[in-house]
Amino acid sequence: MSERHSHPHFNDQGTLHWHTSWGEALAAASEGGKKIFIEFGREL
Repeated sequence: MSERHSHPHFNDQGTLHWHTSWGEALAAASEGGKKIFIEFGREL
């Protein structure tokens, strides 16, 4: 999880490692003993 990916809808300059798949996020969190932040919204 060292490579960060920018937010899928706006340029956050790679602040966090974003996932668009629940399975990938859950696997990465479990692997690193981390919690998951869920952002929910709608694209305009």
